[in-house]
Amino acid sequence: MGSLYSSERAVILEFLSASGAAASDISIIVVATVLSVLCFIGLIILLCRFADFGGKVKNTALIFAGILVAGLALRLVFALCVRGSRDDYGVFTTMIKTLKLSGPAGYYNGDASGVLYPIVYFVYLIFGGLANAMELSYQSLGMQFMIKLPLIIADLLTAVAVFKIADRYVNRATALVLAGFVCVCPIFFIGSAIWCSPITFVVMFACWACYFLARKNHAATIVFATLAAFSGKEGIYLFPVIFVFSVYHLVRAILNIRRDKVRGGAVLGADYRAVITVPVSFLLSLVVAYLLGLIMVHSYSANPFTYIYEFLLAPLSGWAYFTSDGLSVYSIFNRSGVSAGARFPSWLFVCLFTAIIFAVVGVVYFTKRNRATMVLLIAFTMLTMQVYYPGTTAISMQVTLAVMLAAYALNRDKRILYVLFLVGLCFAVNSLTTLSNIGQMNNLSDYNLEAAANGGIKAVTIACSVITVIAHLYFTVVAVSVGMTGQRRMLEGRRTIRGSLSEFFAVKKDK
Repeated sequence: MGSLYSSERAVILEFLSASGAAASDISIIVVATVLSVLCFIGLIILLCRFADFGGKVKNTALIFAGILVAGLALRLVFALCVRGSRDDYGVFTTMIKTLKLSGPAGYYNGDASGVLYPIVYFVYLIFGGLANAMELSYQSLGMQFMIKLPLIIADLLTAVAVFKIADRYVNRATALVLAGFVCVCPIFFIGSAIWCSPITFVVMFACWACYFLARKNHAATIVFATLAAFSGKEGIYLFPVIFVFSVYHLVRAILNIRRDKVRGGAVLGADYRAVITVPVSFLLSLVVAYLLGLIMVHSYSANPFTYIYEFLLAPLSGWAYFTSDGLSVYSIFNRSGVSAGARFPSWLFVCLFTAIIFAVVGVVYFTKRNRATMVLLIAFTMLTMQVYYPGTTAISMQVTLAVMLAAYALNRDKRILYVLFLVGLCFAVNSLTTLSNIGQMNNLSDYNLEAAANGGIKAVTIACSVITVIAHLYFTVVAVSVGMTGQRRMLEGRRTIRGSLSEFFAVKKDK
């Protein structure tokens, strides 16, 4: 009788435990979704309030510091409550274990998809070394903190980049609003605080590349784009736009030099220096990334061509599935988690897709040759890659969202916010339900995890993908409209909540 009672009690406890875990997952999803919606509403109200702002903001440094502290605190709460994707988390712990057992040598195993990219690896030589020095257990909360802290710092640096863009090209009040939006809206910290993905570094470097592109600083743009590419496979999506922008200014500088017969130090003038900064920056950025990567690439025999191929080019056609619970057209047709097959012409697909992207970017950019348009084209390119290119994941959309916000700061077309709202909400719901469905939205040790499901909830992923594809089609119209005609639909000043929402949704003629 006692054993029967114990057995029944164990079954009840197991059921309550499972139900409690499911309830906690739903709570996080609901809180994150509601918070995202509230953040968007708050963003609209404040953008309308400061649309015509022309004064000075007192205590800017103090306000900005408070925003960053709020972003840090919010991320730490989620970071210490949810370990996140055990696959991505395991990439970090494996690197730290290898560092402890073998030192920097021998980490790379011949598969770029299963290791940290060189720039991220370099960062975790510091934080992983500290974790090993403190003898933290790989399943401990302390190790979880050490792994997620650099991701959170990268998040906050993304907010700084968005602030600097808006501060320079809009106004100080709007800059604080957009930075606050990045800090408190869940769509911008799912990757760092919840999922635990190195994609956060790509997001940060991509936003800084956009900032320097807007400032027409070719050298810094190329360097930060290269850092993004050597931080994660999504970083390479920056290069079609960066290449068109850089080559155009290189050619124009050469023509200016020939026309003006410039000699000597005069080449360093604003109209001519691209002839030096563009090629030198491309070369030096690759050299620096390669030297950092030498720590982990003993299997390359120090061959830089193999190194560059493995991290920059091979991932373009090396995806295992059409998509992995990502927001893409393949999810709509139930191809999520389905192998592409040996006969799928992956490299032909890569070449055709690259040609189309370059053509679109070239046509739109050369129509107006506007730097703000280039950042908009980066956002458009990244969203296109996420929606139509095989190999996307549930978390990879986060890069697009941050760049899209940077594009809004430069173009101020409210239609960009429409796309950001739809795609951001779909991203939050899809990524969190995916993590919940595989049983990993918790802080349990790996050996306590139950058997995971196969992936995201199909109905949720399909529905979110449909909305994302529609949003992409609309974004295509917006990109062409803004890029080729220069016409924009900007928010006008409003003081009330109702007036702000009406202004946001009002249909107006382009200006």
